[in-house]
Amino acid sequence: MDQAAGWQSPYFPKIFELYDRADFAQEFLRRSPAYRGPYAAAAAAHGADRVRLLRRLARHWGLVFRLRS
Repeated sequence: MDQAAGWQSPYFPKIFELYDRADFAQEFLRRSPAYRGPYAAAAAAHGADRVRLLRRLARHWGLVFRLRS
């Protein structure tokens, strides 16, 4: 097992030394069930539904998504 993977590892705090605010915000959202569920639904949607769901999610969380064509 990778030593940096476990939160009890002495290397774990080193992961965050170079993080800025955006990095910490991303980690917060990545771990939040309140965000992950709606994001998974938006990511699974297609076309106009996907755009609508991503816009709603972005508005709710104060995010900007770069939509890919």
